[in-house]
Amino acid sequence: MAAAVIPSSWEELPVDLLGQVVKRLPSLADRIRLRAVCRPWRAGAAARQHPRLPPPHPWFALRDGTLLDLNGAPVRCGPILRPGVDFCYLAVDNQAFLVQHDGRCSLMNPLSGLTLPLPKLGPAVRRAIDSSTAYGQSYVSKGHVKVKILSSLVNPTPNPVVATVITDGYSVSATPSKDHDASSISMRKERRMDPLTRISDIAFFHGKPYALTEQEVLHIMKLDGFGLSEPKFSQVFLPCIPHDPKQQEIYHCFEPNQLWIDPKDMPPGYLVLRYLVESDGRLLMVRRWVSFPRRARLRYHDRTSRFEVFEANLATIPGQWMKVESLAGQALFLGLQCSKSVLGSQFAGGVREDCIYFMHRSFDQPFREDRLGHSVDPLADSGVYNMRNGEITPLLPEAVMAELKGKRQFLTWFFPADE
Repeated sequence: MAAAVIPSSWEELPVDLLGQVVKRLPSLADRIRLRAVCRPWRAGAAARQHPRLPPPHPWFALRDGTLLDLNGAPVRCGPILRPGVDFCYLAVDNQAFLVQHDGRCSLMNPLSGLTLPLPKLGPAVRRAIDSSTAYGQSYVSKGHVKVKILSSLVNPTPNPVVATVITDGYSVSATPSKDHDASSISMRKERRMDPLTRISDIAFFHGKPYALTEQEVLHIMKLDGFGLSEPKFSQVFLPCIPHDPKQQEIYHCFEPNQLWIDPKDMPPGYLVLRYLVESDGRLLMVRRWVSFPRRARLRYHDRTSRFEVFEANLATIPGQWMKVESLAGQALFLGLQCSKSVLGSQFAGGVREDCIYFMHRSFDQPFREDRLGHSVDPLADSGVYNMRNGEITPLLPEAVMAELKGKRQFLTWFFPADE
């Protein structure tokens, strides 16, 4: 039997053994540090990219452009926001959606520094702002509330399909393809006196954009070919799943036939937030039930109590929402800016299957104190919901939660790609 060859230095660590080490590092920051040790380690780690390594754990994105890992430690990368240039940004999967003061939009990969301008999107957003009676031009750089991208900057395409919900969820602007200008359309009813309908979320499913309303109507959006002209509502939003009149945004727990109640005896109410997520070939709608105490302002003291998940059955006409009790091994990460489904078993520990990881729902709420002197905690309602037993557990260990609370900023998800 041939004697085993013992490495004379750490630089000679066998590639197979180095690969086993890399596989057990769920943090992308740790993988980068390992590659920076020496040239042989960098080459050995690169050789283990095929088959692909387990995806790194998600990060937290702060509104000032800072990225943090799950231990609350800053991630060293190029600055996302530059004073005097970029006004704001939204975290979108593994990218930053940047909006400048004049409304110009672009995509940026914070790790590589690659930036992709979206010259057609800005004019469409501006037109939607101009047609709104509630928002002025000062809103053009901060009116984006959610962005979805069909292609990725990891393998960039010259003309990605980008859809963004703007003006507090009443309009959608999109760059459909290289052959068409950007479009912008509001969720307005055909009759002039009907109120605007708010969009709860948007998602791409099988390459097509879908929009979900508060009444749980699912629309497929047909945005190609309209350019900057004003398309009719019926030409753009085609309902796949019809309106459910029983669905509301806020539910108050009154007894039947109770016409009046003393304010001090007001029971808690429930706010229902709705998300739309593509998950392993299924289009899912997630209901998040948030309770808030009597005589309390929303966002300050609300707590998530449970979740319900439904799959879009589009095989019937009309389609219907079918309740599901399992995520089929997936884990959902929900946030107001960015939501994503991942396969739990692909991660190197730390991501649980059939669980929903959720952020506190308050959007861009700075750290401050209320009238009673209580601090408003941006992580107050963050946690992990287990679909199998209905339990809610803390999102992170107490020490890490305390570290993130000190950041005093709105947090959302960011999903780095191991390139």
